[in-house]
Parts: sequence; C-alpha cells; structure tokens
Amino acid sequence: MGEIIRVGVIGVGSLGQHHARNYSAIEGVKLACVADVSEKGREIADKYGAEFMTDYRKMIDKVDAVSIVVPTTMHYKVAKFFLENEKHVLLEKPMTATVKEAESLIAIAHKKKKRIVFQVGHIERFNMAIKKLQESKHIPILIEASRMGPFTARSLDVSVILDLMIHDIDIILQLVKSKVKRIDAIGVPVLTESIDMANARIEFQNGTVANVTASRVSPKKLRKIRVFENNLYMSLDYMRQSIKIYRVKDGLPEDRKVSWNDMMETESFPLVKREPLATELRSFIDAINGRNKTVVTAQQALEALKITLEIEKQVQNKFRKIKGTLI
Repeated sequence: MGEIIRVGVIGVGSLGQHHARNYSAIEGVKLACVADVSEKGREIADKYGAEFMTDYRKMIDKVDAVSIVVPTTMHYKVAKFFLENEKHVLLEKPMTATVKEAESLIAIAHKKKKRIVFQVGHIERFNMAIKKLQESKHIPILIEASRMGPFTARSLDVSVILDLMIHDIDIILQLVKSKVKRIDAIGVPVLTESIDMANARIEFQNGTVANVTASRVSPKKLRKIRVFENNLYMSLDYMRQSIKIYRVKDGLPEDRKVSWNDMMETESFPLVKREPLATELRSFIDAINGRNKTVVTAQQALEALKITLEIEKQVQNKFRKIKGTLI
C-alpha cells in the first residue's frame, strides 16, 4: 500500500460536505483539513476527524490534494493558490467564471515540474448510465437534453446555464466529438436577476444537432437526455441511472399501421447504481496514485466552459433586446 494521501476540502456547503464525507471513507486517504467561512465547517471537520480552519491558505503544508467547492467567483483565486504550491486539485464546475481564468489555471499546472493532477468536477461523467451510453459508440444525429428542477437557494452566484446546463454541454461534447458550428440560445430570469430558464440549439460541424434546456423554476426535478440515430434512439435518466435503447423492428409494413409494441423493440441494461460523487473522488485519488488517467481534464472543462459562456452571452443579449422592446 502506498503513502496516505492527505486531502483538504475548501467549502463544505450543500455539496462540499459530501466531498468531506466521501474522502473520509476512501482507503488510503486522510481527510486532514476542512476550510469554511461558517461554523458549519467546524461541525463537518469534527464529524470526520479533520482540522478546521477559516483560512484555506493555512492548510498548505498539511495536505497533498484539495477539493475546491466554493462559489464560482472564488474558483480562480483558490485553485491558483494550490496549483502554484504544487498540490493536486479537484475543482468543482463550472471551472471558473471566465475563459481567461481557466486558461491561466491550465498554464500554471503545465508549468510545474512536479506532476499535478488537475481535475474538474463534471460529476455526470461518473453516472453509470452515462458510462454505458459512452460504451455504445453510436454516432448521434440529434440529442435532446432536459435538466430542470424547483428553485433552491444554492448556486445563485451563477445563472442556470453555468449551474445546470453545463453538465449536459460537457456530456454532449464527449458524445459528439466535433467542433461547434453554430449556437442559437434564449433564456429569461424568473425568480432572480440572473437567467433561471434557458434553451440552446447547438449545431456541430459533423451535422449533429443538440437541443438543451435547463430550468431552476420547474415544479418537478427532471434530468434526462435522449440520443437519436437512424432507426433507433437511446433514452437516459440521470437520476435513476438507467438507460433504454428503442430500435425499429425489421420487416415493418410500409404504411407503418402497427402498434408501438409491434414497431419498436426495447433493450434495457441492468446497471449497478453508484454514488457519482464517490466514484468521481475515487478517480481523482487513483489519478494521483498513477492508477489511471484524469477522467475530466481541465482542457475538457475549458471547452465546455467556452460553449456555456457563449450560450450565456447570447441569452443575456437577446433578453436585453426583447425586454427593451417591451418597455
């Protein structure tokens, strides 16, 4: 067994506390430090036997790696500090608030002589249904993704595009593997001053089209993606970690006057559900130990961020223009 990896968690709010919980359960890992500006951080630290501090910089000599789970506007500052001090970093999504900041962090990591694992927290990559979808090696023609839910008081420092839609943007980029040709997006604030509901149509150079919707003002929680090809489509439910494939049966009459069951055959896959965050953090530790490659690289996260910020720019501009005509 190798040396124990000492890990710190910066920010233990609604998500960060689960980083702390999972690290405390990983063999070969010691949750050494927890940093937070609130007293809740002390509770989390005490619960898992870690040292508590309000200043994350004080943990620099006590950790080998960190999870950064602070508001997006602080991502660059905190990640820069740890990368410059040659610590392994798992940075929650969205990677940063701007493309320039993301590029700067990548440059810092690359300049270091020591091998640094710099992973970004696109958690849906570790959803068992997504893993199965990626194994299918199908070529998508049309993709429809919907990510909706009721309003909560979390992640209000960013729009629904950077908070929710970016998950599906990252997955779509991994499925399509083609450059973006054109984006057409629109959205609207509903309960906040930021964008709370948005839709984007993304056309890729290979001809694939993705239609992506995100909302944080919907009555029910929904996390689904459908991938259409010729004569079949795949339907994936992120929350259930389930995937089904619907194929057109052979030998159908030309007039198609048959029932759905006579027209389509369905294939389901028994998947062992796993907590995506636990799998993500284990992959981070495995990458530090050299047991595997970084699953979500900073460069991949940068590409998702670029497209997401372009969508946000379009949405903001269109909303201001439409609002101006209504006043």
